[in-house]
Amino acid sequence: MTPAAIGGDLSNRLQLFVPEGDRESTSVPVDLQDRWAVHLLDRCGDLFGGATSYDRGIGVWRDERGRKHWDRVVVIEAWVDPSTPRLKAKLMSLWRGLESMRVELRQRVVGCLYNGRWTSYRERSS
Repeated sequence: MTPAAIGGDLSNRLQLFVPEGDRESTSVPVDLQDRWAVHLLDRCGDLFGGATSYDRGIGVWRDERGRKHWDRVVVIEAWVDPSTPRLKAKLMSLWRGLESMRVELRQRVVGCLYNGRWTSYRERSS
């Protein structure tokens, strides 16, 4: 038995990370995190034909002062065909929405990984 091709080159992986905690490492309501996960799944479905989320994993990051911050994270993954029409515009549209997620979830940084390259959106200095 040989695997059937599902069409297109799916060599480019997109991963989006939906955090739970805010800047003080306290939790935001789970339904807010879930709403963002569903929103991003829906957007990836519209833009790239589908996506999968992986339930809450545990993450840690170290801030500029060396303190560790723990968080529960939902990971959303989509395989993107590089020949997708208007691919760059679609990725930019998705990435612009990450800034809204950063603000609503009270994060200092949110990011995504696309084709091995990390892109992050940081809180602006006042």
